[in-house]
Amino acid sequence: MVIKNERRNGGKMDKVAVLGGGSLGLLLGGKLRASGCDCAIWTRTRGQADLLNAKGLTLEDQTGAIVSRIAIRASAFEKARLSETGVVFLAVKQTALTAEMLRKLSGVIPVGGAVVLFQNGIGHRELLKEALPDRQLVTAITTEGALRVDETTVRHTGSGEIRIGEEEQVDKRLLTFIERMLKQAGFSVFLSKQLEDAILRKLLVNAVINPLTAILRIRNGELIETTFRMNVMKSLFRETFDILSAYGLKDEPASWDAVVRVCSATRLNESSMLQDVIARKPTEVDFINGAICRMAAEQGKEAPWNTAVTALVKAIH
Repeated sequence: MVIKNERRNGGKMDKVAVLGGGSLGLLLGGKLRASGCDCAIWTRTRGQADLLNAKGLTLEDQTGAIVSRIAIRASAFEKARLSETGVVFLAVKQTALTAEMLRKLSGVIPVGGAVVLFQNGIGHRELLKEALPDRQLVTAITTEGALRVDETTVRHTGSGEIRIGEEEQVDKRLLTFIERMLKQAGFSVFLSKQLEDAILRKLLVNAVINPLTAILRIRNGELIETTFRMNVMKSLFRETFDILSAYGLKDEPASWDAVVRVCSATRLNESSMLQDVIARKPTEVDFINGAICRMAAEQGKEAPWNTAVTALVKAIH
């Protein structure tokens, strides 16, 4: 297990890196660094790294009020090194996991190194297992809400939780290390030996909220403000739940409550898909609703709602 520590000012500081300078990456990096963790951010562009090094990272609360300004080390991923880093938090979208990035990751993360996967949708774990053999992959899912205001500022738009999978092939000390760091940073963290249900539930939540907010250009909380929007949500939800139930997802009423609860808890948040649409970037719709369509096809079912929202999100570009 590649975990190294150093002592500064008589205190223990853990070396980690967050790959990704988007909403989640800045939130993770900022809160970890503010808690005393020796955390660096690896950005996809040199310009953002230069700005973070010069200005630091600004963390805002839901209202936009400044909570803290944090001095943080940043570097472009092309120059990333793992020599003194214990864990890499992978906070880029699935669309960023290109062949080139995977080759770079393979060169940066040594055998035995650890990567925590924060991607939405499904399919990324299998991709990374193939690209990073003999590394420890830790699956994480989160309902934290974040909005990147600019390249050095992130707004924490909604508090949620982080669930981490307890898998047999992952060193228990590593899981404890990750759990401790995230809790110290102020996150609600849970270790789970049955993460599959949580992954399916997160996929369901994303499949309902993300495309609808992207198409309607509204924040999460606005989805539950009118009867017409709620009716559309329920139709997309019922179709998606029916497909995912074949993979073990249970309790339809509780699952619907979870969707509404996330909308309420992150009411001021712009979903990652909406942020991508506004920024004219590729979205993760193929890995979320597109994946639901493929799962339906495997069952011999049709998925007209998921097919429609996938097409509509793609048509925006």
